[in-house]
Formats: sequence, C-alpha cells, structure tokens
Amino acid sequence: MPRVREQHLVCSACGRTRDPPECHGKAMEFDGNVFFCPACAREMPAPECCQRPMRLRAKVRDIRKELFQNL
Repeated sequence: MPRVREQHLVCSACGRTRDPPECHGKAMEFDGNVFFCPACAREMPAPECCQRPMRLRAKVRDIRKELFQNL
C-alpha cells in the first residue's frame, strides 16, 4: 500500500507546529536528543517554543484510502 510518513514539530504548551529542519533538501533525522543529517553529519538541537523543546510528531497516512474512498 502506498503510505506517506509525515513529521511535524509540535509545541506542547501552545500547539504551534513547524516542519523539521532540513539539510541537503531532505528532512533531518531525529535521534531523541538532536537532529542530524546522515549525509554530512551536521547536528542541530531541537527547536524551542515557549521556553521548551518542541516534540516530533510522526504519522503515517494511507494515501490510497484517502484518494479512493469516495469512488
């Protein structure tokens, strides 16, 4: 099945969302503490909002179901 994984950074205090940081045109990976680029090994701390680090929220969408549910 065609599935798409979406990731967003979310502030637990105010609910603001952001896209994860990018490097070399791709979203950086998160190891639990820092974001890192697997291509160049660049590291970046998690962005902050409301004096707290933002949390990474990931969800998997089944796009086939979304496209063809009304047919």
